[in-house]
Amino acid sequence: MKKLVGFWVLLLSVCTSSIAQVDTSYVYNTTTPYGTLDIRLAKSATDYFYLQENVTFSFRESSPGVKTNTYLDMTSYDTSPYSQGNLREKVKTKDNFIMNYRLLFPLSYSQSYSSGYPLLVMMHGLGERANCWGTSCFWATSKWNPVTNSPVAPTDPSSQLLSNDNSLIHAGSPELAARNLAAGKLPNDPTMPSRAFPGFVLHAQNLNGWDVASVQNELRLIRLIIKKYNIDPNRVYIHGLSDGGAGVYEALKRAPWLFAAALPMSAISDASINSKGLAPKVANIPIWTFQGGQDTGPTPGKTELYVKQFREAGVSVRYTLYPNLGHGTWNTAYAEPDFFTWILSKNKSNITIFYNNPAICGTTGQGVKLGFAFGFLAYQWEKDGVIIDGANAAEYIAMEPGVYRARFSRKSTSPSSESDWNTWSAPATVTLSTPAQAAITVTGTTAMRGPDNSSVYNTVKLKSVNVDDHYYWYKNGVLINIPSNTVDDTVRLYTITTSSAAGSGAFTLSTKGFDNCPSPTSDPINLYFGNSAPFMTDNNIPTNFLSTGKSETTVDLAWTDNSADEAGYEIWRRKPGGIFNFAGRTGANATTFHDSGLEPSVSYDYKVRAINATSRSKYAPSDSKTINLIVTTDADFTPPTTPTNLHVVSNTDHSISLAWTASTDNTGIRQYMVYFGTDSIATGSNASTYVLSGLPLNAGYYIKIKAVDLGGLESGISNQVAGFTYVSGLTYGHSTGAWTDLDQITNWNTPEFTGHVSNFTLAPRTQEDFFYFNYDGYLYITNPGTYQFRTTSDDGSRLTLNNVVIVDNDGLHGNVTVTSANQTLATGPYPINVKFFEYTGGQSLTVQWKGPDSGNNWVNIPDAALKSGTAPAVPPARVSTIVVAETVAKAETALSEEAFSLYPNPSSSDNINIRIAEGLTSGQANVRVIDMMGRPVYNNAFDQQQLKDGVRITPNETLINGMYIVHVHQGTNVIKKKLMIKN
Repeated sequence: MKKLVGFWVLLLSVCTSSIAQVDTSYVYNTTTPYGTLDIRLAKSATDYFYLQENVTFSFRESSPGVKTNTYLDMTSYDTSPYSQGNLREKVKTKDNFIMNYRLLFPLSYSQSYSSGYPLLVMMHGLGERANCWGTSCFWATSKWNPVTNSPVAPTDPSSQLLSNDNSLIHAGSPELAARNLAAGKLPNDPTMPSRAFPGFVLHAQNLNGWDVASVQNELRLIRLIIKKYNIDPNRVYIHGLSDGGAGVYEALKRAPWLFAAALPMSAISDASINSKGLAPKVANIPIWTFQGGQDTGPTPGKTELYVKQFREAGVSVRYTLYPNLGHGTWNTAYAEPDFFTWILSKNKSNITIFYNNPAICGTTGQGVKLGFAFGFLAYQWEKDGVIIDGANAAEYIAMEPGVYRARFSRKSTSPSSESDWNTWSAPATVTLSTPAQAAITVTGTTAMRGPDNSSVYNTVKLKSVNVDDHYYWYKNGVLINIPSNTVDDTVRLYTITTSSAAGSGAFTLSTKGFDNCPSPTSDPINLYFGNSAPFMTDNNIPTNFLSTGKSETTVDLAWTDNSADEAGYEIWRRKPGGIFNFAGRTGANATTFHDSGLEPSVSYDYKVRAINATSRSKYAPSDSKTINLIVTTDADFTPPTTPTNLHVVSNTDHSISLAWTASTDNTGIRQYMVYFGTDSIATGSNASTYVLSGLPLNAGYYIKIKAVDLGGLESGISNQVAGFTYVSGLTYGHSTGAWTDLDQITNWNTPEFTGHVSNFTLAPRTQEDFFYFNYDGYLYITNPGTYQFRTTSDDGSRLTLNNVVIVDNDGLHGNVTVTSANQTLATGPYPINVKFFEYTGGQSLTVQWKGPDSGNNWVNIPDAALKSGTAPAVPPARVSTIVVAETVAKAETALSEEAFSLYPNPSSSDNINIRIAEGLTSGQANVRVIDMMGRPVYNNAFDQQQLKDGVRITPNETLINGMYIVHVHQGTNVIKKKLMIKN
């Protein structure tokens, strides 16, 4: 009996000191906020956990009564470098299986390497479990227990139950490649390649998902692996995908003292860490989390809420969003160039600087929070090389600038020698810093409304100059409760809309980081709504408002500064027939303004007013809506450069996608004209890409383009390309995700990956399980007659021909063949679509036909049949000659070009107006409008007063969209301006 007691005492000593290395309440505790914590390695002298190495537990037999004792190959690569084993529990005379695992050793492993090796733990997803994912089980149901084995499990050597290989499907290959890349170098070798991992990799396989019991058993397994092998306890890392991502969070909250970094991928939950208020307990563990933008479980919003909550608690979180990915983020994550170097940079011996901010808050005096994980046996802190008396807790608040270090003990609650302590941390330099004062920028005027009192100007946007984590907006000193559907303290750009003076007030801002250190409050911005801003006295109105220069796209303005206390001047501008727009604001004492981004040959109305924080002047030249400074930009006589490198990017059965090198122009490009066959179309945009759509099948075109600038001038014609709507082969969409039938899939139109293949193939898949393919193309029937089609697939498939489902082979199954009914098909192309999904296990897809084109034999549909018809040998006739108008030369003229207004421009056929305010002599002037072919569409004469008052001209016909030239002749003098028609 004494020997047994002695063994038990020795066992507990080993397990709670050299293995647990923390306070026993962090190994076994029945009163945690989340329930019982139990990761003990020994519960009594006859109840303890141990490793059975080189053996996979399963019921598979190589012959009757002979266990295979090895894993079942379920991956697409050789996993044999991973050793196998299982965690077991001795319970009195029983020897119970707990879970299988695979362990990858570093190359040239040395048990005597003094620093020890890092360990990377992987927690797989639900699909890689040993038995059940919901109701999808390899055997029986999730209630089946391998210890009791009821009902009796199959002994077939191909049974996937307890495979101990399925868990290596997703991460095992890149981790193996990283281990191999290390090539036996020791972890501290400075020549280590950046994609290498010079340590152990552990994959455990749960039975039915990462529930509490399986996570705690995983933690026991990790602790036994650390005990068994030369592993650095300061460099244990954990990552996992999907359900395994949630398992990572579950492991963190149960053993935060164990891990140096965590990488959850598409984690379906945070294991209630935040709802239980446990984020501060895991704040010493850096997290890198990955999320797909198209994922619905979890959604980006769900993960981003976790990220925010963790950061609020001081956790260092790196967040990577892949906008085009769904649930399967892991392959892309493993390909991150610093995936392994980021992991290896983390060390448990280093101090956590909460909120990543080592500065004492200068506005509140709040200190810097430093810390280690809770639960180690002893802690020690020093400042500037001097031990801090009484600083013996896991965390320390640094209230004074200085250089801090700390260490902890895994060996003793009262360390008596240096060997009892873990190594000193890297130094952390604490400083004193005050955040910059918050500052606000204003988009638009602060004195709503504009010169024409338009209700458009009831909105103002206030934006924080500082980029921070929290924004607190105040009106008249009172914190604003920002309306619903927003989070008050995360709104950097605050948009305010009101038509009432009741919205007026002084608006200020204070910002904070996650460290809760507030900035000094901003200077106030006074906003006046509903035309309520007080007026300055009339002697503050700017005078001598005039234009001092202009070009095709710019106007220079000047005025006399008459105000003694203005904060600046507001400039307002409108086009003929429009409303005034806010053009810009100057600083105090300004007397000039440069307005840019304008259009050629347009008469703009301008007003200017002085403004300060509390009032405004009246406008110059007048508050009257009809009295304005009129400035007409110069006509544009420089055509844009010719677009180059026109090429076809891709095509479908009814569209051709084009791209080219953009034209340049002194005024800017308004749009491009695309000429195809005998047709043309305006793109309506200055983008250098365009998709010709709505085209007939199997058509071909010669295609050219030209640019049109803001002045209506056209460039030369680009190079010519041939484009076709003939298609061959198949386009595909491919996404990752877990579905059990095709109808569960909702993102067919937004796949993660796309491409083109010559036939139905699964070769472009990005992983071995949990994915779909959606193939589209045409099937061309050469010989009419009766046809049948069939798919053979593992898992589900569905074939649609001519928009009718004819083969439905959906569901979870092995290789199953489903055949269509007879199809009577004439010669010609038929749209064909095949959908396929893979759940777990093997995957295959074969699409076959039988009919006249196959000799009435079942054969795989050949590449040659997957086409829309016969490719056009030659496109239709070339585009007829495209006329490019000659550039209109400037004429020497006594007429005032500045006073020649052609408005609106662009215009419609029934709304063309001309006004010439000055420069006319007595007598009539002739007005002509000609199109770009030189054909007159309008010709009439007006007297001097008519043109000064303004006249509307009515062409002889309804003008089509495009550019025209307006000529005004008086005697030998002439003015020519461009007119754009956009009906």
